[in-house]
Amino acid sequence: MDHLNPYYDLAVVGAGPAGCHLAAKAARAGCKVILFDPKAPWEKPCGGGITHKAWSKFPILSSPRLRRNEVFTSIQITSNGRFFIVDQGHPLFIVSRKDLAKLMLDEANEAGVIHHRLQVSKIETWGPNVRLTAGRETFFAGFVAGADGVRSLVRSTFIGDLPKQRVLYAISQLYEGKPEDSMIIRITPFPGYVWSFPRLDCLGVGAGSIESGRNLKAEIEKFMNDFYPGRKQIGPIQGALLPYMAGRETYCEKRTGDGWALIGDAAGFCDTLTGEGILYAVWSADLLADAFLKGRVSEYEKAWRKAFGSHLATGTWAASHLFSPRNLDRFFAAITVCPTFRKPIMNYVWNLPSYPQLATQLLASLPGAWRQWRRFKKQGGKIDPLTLGAFKHLAPKLNLNWE
Repeated sequence: MDHLNPYYDLAVVGAGPAGCHLAAKAARAGCKVILFDPKAPWEKPCGGGITHKAWSKFPILSSPRLRRNEVFTSIQITSNGRFFIVDQGHPLFIVSRKDLAKLMLDEANEAGVIHHRLQVSKIETWGPNVRLTAGRETFFAGFVAGADGVRSLVRSTFIGDLPKQRVLYAISQLYEGKPEDSMIIRITPFPGYVWSFPRLDCLGVGAGSIESGRNLKAEIEKFMNDFYPGRKQIGPIQGALLPYMAGRETYCEKRTGDGWALIGDAAGFCDTLTGEGILYAVWSADLLADAFLKGRVSEYEKAWRKAFGSHLATGTWAASHLFSPRNLDRFFAAITVCPTFRKPIMNYVWNLPSYPQLATQLLASLPGAWRQWRRFKKQGGKIDPLTLGAFKHLAPKLNLNWE
């Protein structure tokens, strides 16, 4: 090895929440860590929602240094106007992804991580080590972690690109807004959704689909006309590719090997049912850091599968096999008018139980839910607009007749 090129214990490619958290934790433990990202911190086309599951598990995500809007309720709407109101039980923190990226990058810098604003263009094994080319410079490390998103160079180098059938296409646009704006998620007629997340100083609106070629911009425009007419755009529209798990084979796919590992979006970690990704980005980074610091990186494979892998895989199966437009209408109706059925669903939203636990709770709720549904039908099968509460202004856009 060229003695003029410094050696690092760990090289991390990508300075989003996953890469920064891994780098910071390794550096605090005494490792010499280099972090590559030419554009961090940056804004990202996503809602910027940090769930209770995430901020209660990782204190950095609830740092007072991170400006946030705290939202307790949201409304989910099907393409046919059926809906249910989610009372999260705990606040959902809505943040700017640029602010979050800056906070995580500051954490890494404070821990002693060396951040290079360089684009890594080539990764090679070099004996027992890894050689990275960035700009006109060469760097050597004992291990490289890919936190560089869906189009990960680390991933493509060692196991190939993320397949197209595991990519969600998304766009987002910022609009004039205020913290009191409603948080709305509407399911599109095709496999996808449109969302609005109220930040402290603006309204973030986006759309995503697992099918390429869909007119997501038109869906956002229709959504804004329906729910936020007259709002002015702020800045340009942004596009991104987001991952999701698809099928048993993606659960079985390796996320680590000799001298490398994948975390966050690069590993394909995202909840298909909820769209949540920040939790799994930081969680996977935390698990890899633990395995790396013990000198047993191979344990990372077992750790992420045990922690959240089966949850993501089962959620993907449910999304692809159960949630047709017709079934979604029925599902939303059942949650809205059957409190017994609603309880285990909200437990899933708040506490992330395993799917076998969720299935057991749902089965136990069915007799009571059936009685509640029959009572609702006998009373006319129509939703009282007053039950919309803070969302009653949306009544003209919703289907209240559920006969």
